[in-house]
Amino acid sequence: MITNQWFCGLSDDAKTIREKVFVEEQGFPPEDEFDVFDSQSMHVVIYDGEKPVGTGRVYHDGKTFRIGRICVLKEERKQGIGDLMMRVLLVKAFEFEPSQVRIDAQEQAKAFYENFGFRQDGERTDDHGVPHIPMCVTKETLVFKSGCGKEMHFKEIFPEKG
Repeated sequence: MITNQWFCGLSDDAKTIREKVFVEEQGFPPEDEFDVFDSQSMHVVIYDGEKPVGTGRVYHDGKTFRIGRICVLKEERKQGIGDLMMRVLLVKAFEFEPSQVRIDAQEQAKAFYENFGFRQDGERTDDHGVPHIPMCVTKETLVFKSGCGKEMHFKEIFPEKG
């Protein structure tokens, strides 16, 4: 059974997943993977049974809400875990009623985030040799797509806030 659990701050499971994906697999320096936002972020960990398989975080950086450090273990990809995680993270972020939610997406994942209504809103940057794109989503552009093609927008996702 797939479940999720929220943690205030960085849990051991979230840290382990990020080390495996960003440090070991993608080659980011370990000293740059963890930052001051980890202690003030809400982290979600997705579990397949007892096994932690993915993680991401949501936090306020002093200006806006951000989602980041989204990753799924290599052997667990292409099963909808990332899609589920983004929905959970976006619902949590929009519970705080921000005007927008931002993400610095790896360029190779841009289309994935566009599926949720994120739009590029700045110039490409480089993070340790990996191109990143600044993107944002608003309640006007937020969309959750179903497997059968139906789209749910902000008012359907948050009827009490619509």
